Amino acid sequence: MKVLLTGTTGFIGSHTARSLIEAGHHVSAVIRSGANTSRITDIVSRLDVVQADMFDESELKRIVSQIRPEACLHLAWYTEPGIYLSSRENIRCLTASLGLASALTNAGCKRFVGVGSCFEYDLSQGFLSESSPLLPGSLYAACKLGCAYALEQIGLLSGIQTAWARLFYLYGPGEDARRLVPAVANALIRGEHVPVSSGEAIRDFLHARDAADALRAVLESDLIGPVNIGSGRPVSVREVVEKIGQILRRPELIGWGERPNNATDPPFVCANTHLLRENTSWKPAFDLKDGLQQCLSQLTINLERAA
Repeated sequence: MKVLLTGTTGFIGSHTARSLIEAGHHVSAVIRSGANTSRITDIVSRLDVVQADMFDESELKRIVSQIRPEACLHLAWYTEPGIYLSSRENIRCLTASLGLASALTNAGCKRFVGVGSCFEYDLSQGFLSESSPLLPGSLYAACKLGCAYALEQIGLLSGIQTAWARLFYLYGPGEDARRLVPAVANALIRGEHVPVSSGEAIRDFLHARDAADALRAVLESDLIGPVNIGSGRPVSVREVVEKIGQILRRPELIGWGERPNNATDPPFVCANTHLLRENTSWKPAFDLKDGLQQCLSQLTINLERAA
């Protein structure tokens, strides 16, 4: 299948590009000029790289009309840790996403899969299915949900199939160093003390490559509307951090309770993945221990190279 992929140089986008290529798809990757391509150096020669700015609607229309993809997997969005939830860049991303969908519809594209977030849900509900109540609590979540609603209507009006993949909590190689797993692991690898909270919060953690394979599975399916992508298995943050300490053999460096718990964090967030599992052949390749082991091995290698 001829697939247009956005967000290719990002954390999840890079894993998704590999998944698509390995499955035999022809991937046209939209990459802006000057973007950091370090996450895809091993596969860039196998991509049809299209240099374009997602925020330039006329440029996007021209490129889409030339490529005429059969399907699009749209991951590009602003996601800088600590900033993205309230950034007005979300509004620009929403506008650009709808412009892309419009251009694809005009070019005869048959399927569009956008990528959303579990943050679109009312997180107080715990186990979340696609029919769970929605309650976006940030500009990021509101713009994602707005995009999902608009895509649904575009699909009804034009006939293009639209699906909306809602990602839960992901980790893996290429993750931003400020996020939980690399932040804790890198400090322990360097032999530093790591202050953490009590770790009581329950979350749904999924390896990035498993998430990428799930996105490909959704793209290849006939699913429309929202689709949860997660492990479907609740695990405490404490268990994740404990496993990191055990794998790296430095559990004594973890300072439990030395950071306050976030009073606004929901106590339990986990995906109901029945829809995904029942309508595709996808199943995760990594359990938590094996996934963390693979991720930490790569982090160790990267730190040794940088030393």
